[in-house]
Amino acid sequence: MLTRNLAGGLVSMLLGAFYTYFAYTIRPSALADTMGAGGVPRVYGWLMVILGAILSLQSIVAYLRSPEKKSLASEWQGQGLKILKAAGLVSFGIGYLLIVNSLGYIVSIALLLIAVALYRGAPMGLRLLATGIGGAIFLWLIFAVLLGVRMPSGVLKIFGM
Repeated sequence: MLTRNLAGGLVSMLLGAFYTYFAYTIRPSALADTMGAGGVPRVYGWLMVILGAILSLQSIVAYLRSPEKKSLASEWQGQGLKILKAAGLVSFGIGYLLIVNSLGYIVSIALLLIAVALYRGAPMGLRLLATGIGGAIFLWLIFAVLLGVRMPSGVLKIFGM
């Protein structure tokens, strides 16, 4: 009965509830607009909970309507490797969070882009390095320059970045 879609829906609901809980702990600011600093995170959290519930209900209805009931072994066969690959991608995000304050945004995001590309099977070479560095500069220009979001400087602080 625990199909992949049902498991995904339940996990989405759990993560959404966790995210929503912390979204409600964001303190309001005197400069906040009508939605406040926590408005968008709250919407995202509730959407994740609702979409997880919809996926779970669809999975249950599809299972009950299906004339053939798949065994759990066949439903989950070969999924272990996919789950480990996803966990590997999450570990890159955790690694990024651990280094971004010391190395800075541009260096950290360049390393993240290169590492994820290598993890996904891209060949190491000048093209990959150019993509990582160019992508980091592009993202920095969008967020830091265009949108005015302060990014950690890290080792680039000596260059005024």
